[in-house]
Amino acid sequence: MKFLSRLILIATAVAMLAGCVESLDKSQYRVECKISQELGTDTVSLMLLMEDYNSVYHVATVGRDNESQAFVFEGNIEDPTIAYLKFSNDTTPMIFVLERGLTQIDISPNGLVVSGGDANHEYMTYLKARKALINDKKSLHQEYLGHVAPDSTIDVAVEKQYLTRDSLLTDSLERITVDAINRGTVVSRIIFERYVNTLSRKNLQNIYKK
Repeated sequence: MKFLSRLILIATAVAMLAGCVESLDKSQYRVECKISQELGTDTVSLMLLMEDYNSVYHVATVGRDNESQAFVFEGNIEDPTIAYLKFSNDTTPMIFVLERGLTQIDISPNGLVVSGGDANHEYMTYLKARKALINDKKSLHQEYLGHVAPDSTIDVAVEKQYLTRDSLLTDSLERITVDAINRGTVVSRIIFERYVNTLSRKNLQNIYKK
């Protein structure tokens, strides 16, 4: 399941579609996780991160539903909650927001698609923006390496331009992370836990002051 782990962490293939299911009661949730057979997981476990953020509650472990070919979880929940899906032969859990209504998660060799309510839309939108900026930084770095190769030359002015562009991308990356954390939503907590260590000391100090 190494490949599945990489898909979960790659945000360029993430799409988010807002939606709900009218047939579900206001407090009900339904999670439908479809995983390509070739990715080879036999069971999926749903776990919730408790309010103290120090313990995890195991909700259920299910096999593939014969009719829908999805791993299906149903229950009741009052407020959006940080949740994990753990796959039978992979140690890397997938984090998402368990919220009322229908959440559909499709994982295939082509990527990861999540559709659901507002909280997951907020989270996936952040991941997509983050991945785009990281890709821009990587492309800029490769471009820079081409100029400083052993058989190439680069003058001070051009090198300064590269450094400025990289700094702007880094600032943008930190800004979207800080903004997401400062929203104070359940998604903010996920982003804080996953990406707070990527922030500069200055931004960290500003966050911890609040």
